[in-house]
Amino acid sequence: MKTVVVYVYAVAGGSRYDDYALRFLESYHAFPPGAEHETIIVLNGIKATSETACLFSSLPQCRFLEHDNSGWDLGAFQHAARKVACDLIVFFGASTYFKRAGWLKRMVAAYNTHGNALYGAMGNRGDAIPAVNVHPHIRTTAFWLSPQLFNQYPMTVTQPEHRYQFEHGKDCLTAWASRSGLKSFVVSWDGEYEWDMWDAFPNGYHRGDQSQLLALDRVCEPPFYPVK
Repeated sequence: MKTVVVYVYAVAGGSRYDDYALRFLESYHAFPPGAEHETIIVLNGIKATSETACLFSSLPQCRFLEHDNSGWDLGAFQHAARKVACDLIVFFGASTYFKRAGWLKRMVAAYNTHGNALYGAMGNRGDAIPAVNVHPHIRTTAFWLSPQLFNQYPMTVTQPEHRYQFEHGKDCLTAWASRSGLKSFVVSWDGEYEWDMWDAFPNGYHRGDQSQLLALDRVCEPPFYPVK
């Protein structure tokens, strides 16, 4: 099975995204993925240069895609999925990082167990408060599925405001997968969880020491949004 890891380099968003990229790279090498893969770096709003090539040169089978930054990270993910031929595509947002080796091996194992479905490192069972209006969803900073499935999602993310509809609106990727008859799993080091346990298992997203998370991001750091 051919697996591709996609990381968004969003330097157009400001200097903190350079810090995010360095943390991603440092944690990648400190905690190796444990499974063979190709790496795609989506350059969001910038052109490929010798500096970017040097920055990511240590990643395996690394190549670059340029994107105009429309739709920010999610627009970049959709752009990559349309361009890359593979069996499994794993998406990481700019602030993603790792704290334990073998994260990709675990992701691939879950996919091999359950097949065609939506998978994520973190999930949110939703918040019915009208002012929040967050529907149940797999968080889109670290998620994976087949590119064929991803490319069937009907909305193209071209504006920043589209991102919230895509991630946690009533017609979000997770809801669309469910209506298509597919399951959505949050995958930890020790389990694969459906909706009722997405953000409820011990040491998961915003719980305990979060040591069960395969990948983390900036929202895994204090101050925390209270998960219901």
